[in-house]
Amino acid sequence: MTARADSTRVVATVALCTVAATSATAATEKVLYSFEAGADLIGRLDQDSKGVLYGAAQGLDGYGAIFRLRQKNGVWHYTTLFDFNNTDGAYPYAGPLMDRSTGVLYGTTVDGGDSGNGTVFSVAPAVRRWSENVLHGFSGSDGAYPYAGLLRDKATGNLYGTTSRGGRYGCGTAFELIESNGKWTFSTIYSFRGGSDACSPVLQLKPGAKPGTLIGGAGSGGYGQLFQLKEAHGVWSDSIVYSFTGGDGRFPTDLDATSEGTIYGVTQAGGQYGYGVVFKLAPTLKKYGYSVIYNFRGGSDGANGIGINVDGATGNLYGTTDLGGTAGGGTLFGLVPNGNTWTETVLHSFTGGANDGDVPASRPILDRTTGALYGTTQYGGANGGGTVYMVQP
Repeated sequence: MTARADSTRVVATVALCTVAATSATAATEKVLYSFEAGADLIGRLDQDSKGVLYGAAQGLDGYGAIFRLRQKNGVWHYTTLFDFNNTDGAYPYAGPLMDRSTGVLYGTTVDGGDSGNGTVFSVAPAVRRWSENVLHGFSGSDGAYPYAGLLRDKATGNLYGTTSRGGRYGCGTAFELIESNGKWTFSTIYSFRGGSDACSPVLQLKPGAKPGTLIGGAGSGGYGQLFQLKEAHGVWSDSIVYSFTGGDGRFPTDLDATSEGTIYGVTQAGGQYGYGVVFKLAPTLKKYGYSVIYNFRGGSDGANGIGINVDGATGNLYGTTDLGGTAGGGTLFGLVPNGNTWTETVLHSFTGGANDGDVPASRPILDRTTGALYGTTQYGGANGGGTVYMVQP
C-alpha cells in the first residue's frame, strides 16, 4: 500500500470571487530554480546560518530527493544531496529540518522503509557525499504515514512528530526520538483515538505555552481541530483546545508559534467569505483563546491558506495561499499587527508560466539578515515542475 500524496493538493470546493485585494503587490520576486515536471515540491525549505537553502522534492528520481541551493557571486547553484530508494524511505513530503550546530538534516518520508509505512531519517554532510541514516521505520502499530514535519526541542535536541495513521486505534500517533551517544531511541508517546479525541494529525507540532506541552492540528471533528499534548510524570495525554465550526475557519493547514507560546495558523476554507482565515490561539491562565485575525476574500486577495511563518523579532506574519491572486496561482502575503488589528499586504501573486511559480505548497521561510522570503511552488517555472522562489519585500 502506498501513502504518497496525490500531486494535486486538495482545495476547498468554492468558486473564487473577483473582489479587489486589500493592497497591491509591493515586492520583487525571483525564481531561483525551476524543477523538472513531476518533482512535486510540497514541503517547506530550511536554511543554514550561511543562507544556504535545503529542501525536498518527493517526485524526484523515483522516490524523492533532498536538495541544496547555494548562492555564489549572485548565482544560485542546485545540488541533489541524497536520493531515496524506497527501502530507506520514499516521498519526503514535509521537507527537512536543519540542526544548525551540526549541519544535519532531519525529516520524514510518508512511505517506504521495512514495512512501507514511512520513516524518520537524518542526512548528514560527509567528506565526499551526504549520508543518510534511518532513525526509525514505522511498523503500523507505532504509527504510519508521517505527513507532518518534525519539531526539534531546542533545549534537549529531541525530535517530535506525528503520523496520520496507525497506532492503537488507527488514528495516528505522536512520537519522540531521543539521541544518546549517537544512537536514537524511538517511542510512541500517544495514540490518537478519534471521536472526542483528534484523529489523523498532519500539521507540524509546535511548542505550547507551558513546558511539556505541544500543540498540533488535525482534520478530524467535522471542520478540523487543534489539540494539546501534555506530559506529566512521563505520561502524555491529549486534549482538544479548539474545534472549528466553519464560520471561524475550516481545516487548519499550518501552524507557527511565538516564543511565548502563542499559536498562529491558517485554514484552507471557511471564515467570513469562505476562502479561509488566519487565526490566533492565545494562551490564557487556564485555556487558549481563539480569534480570527484575517479573512481571505478570494480573487486577487488570495484563497485557501496553506502556510504561515511568525517573525519573532517584529511580530509580523508571512504566509501563502494556493489559490487566488491576480492570476489565480496563489499568493504570498504579509500581516502586520497594529494594536488589536492587522494590516494585510499581498506581497506577490504567482502567475505560473516559464518565469514564475504556480501554487505555493508550503509556508515561506524568512532570512532575518536580509529580510528575504523563500519558498516553493508545486507547479510553474521553466519546466512546469515547480520552483524555489525568493521575494524581497
